[in-house]
Amino acid sequence: MRFLQINTYYPAYLQDFYTARPHLLSANYDTQINALLDDGFSDSHIFSRTLKQHGFETFQVAINNPVSQNAWLAAHGLPLRPDNQHALTTLQQIEHFAPDIVYTTDVVTLRSSLLRQLKSRPSVVAGWRGYPLPEKADLSAYDLILTSFDRIFEEAKARGAKAVERFHPGFPENISVLSEPRGQKWDVVFSGSITPEHTRRIALLNLLAEISDDSASAFSLGIFMPDAKALSPRVQRLNQPAVWAHDMLRLLRDSKIVVNIDVDAFGAQPPNMRLIEATGAGAFLLTPYHPELPKFFEPGVEVETFRNENELISKIHYYLADSDAREKIARQGQERCLHDHSHGARTAWFADIFRTAFSAAEKAAS
Repeated sequence: MRFLQINTYYPAYLQDFYTARPHLLSANYDTQINALLDDGFSDSHIFSRTLKQHGFETFQVAINNPVSQNAWLAAHGLPLRPDNQHALTTLQQIEHFAPDIVYTTDVVTLRSSLLRQLKSRPSVVAGWRGYPLPEKADLSAYDLILTSFDRIFEEAKARGAKAVERFHPGFPENISVLSEPRGQKWDVVFSGSITPEHTRRIALLNLLAEISDDSASAFSLGIFMPDAKALSPRVQRLNQPAVWAHDMLRLLRDSKIVVNIDVDAFGAQPPNMRLIEATGAGAFLLTPYHPELPKFFEPGVEVETFRNENELISKIHYYLADSDAREKIARQGQERCLHDHSHGARTAWFADIFRTAFSAAEKAAS
């Protein structure tokens, strides 16, 4: 089967990526894509490499990366496009590669109205969604939506998706980061971003910033985000430049405590990506409590949980004072993640999902 995967990258990440690697601005398409994949941004969601081990022929697209997209156009003798028009380039890439399956992690950018412009439709058009859908999102051109979250089951079907299935991304267990020493520079770390869907995240980060500055209970707080304007002046002063991909995993490893604060709409239902990334990296994780969490990690044994701000603060102080307990939980969390939630195991599950979907599409078409 021919499989084409489409990913969207944060614009701030792309800017930092090429600033650090200016030679790639003039590199060919394959060189750029391979460099992006090597860097590890959104590793858990990318299957274009690992699916090859399951007999798939694959092609990877960075739909909103004007540098690599224009490199592809130039290589095929096609006119270059403005930065915000490369969803149209992706349609050309789909038609050129002629995949059996198209899979995207951004069903909003690759909207149904665009997919209907394809001259030849793949047998299966699928997407991942781990964030609430816009009110007017149209998924009627999608055969399948994958998600970890109950809310998306309802939303995707309401927006026209033909089918929705459960899927949980996993941690890339073979990366070299895991063999690097841990420095533990920070007491408490948060790495991420802020949107209108993160009101609890904003409130708790503001609180952590104030508590960390209290002389009676001070701790070092590292906040790493591309834009902290929505947070308090104290958080803005603490904010460090964003870290991405494998560098973010290094940051998590170098922290005594990593705080996970998920999107409001999912009610802390696991697993969001920080749950997998922090445990896989070997960090001690404080994450919101949810009744389904024991399906993934045992609270108090492999991760620690909080139900409210008081419990969050008290557990930060407790585990900063007890390094043996903290490190034991971090170690057991990593062992569980690499055993039960590895990217390799998830790729096998992912491959089975798409073999079934393709077979069903072929049968329906015959």
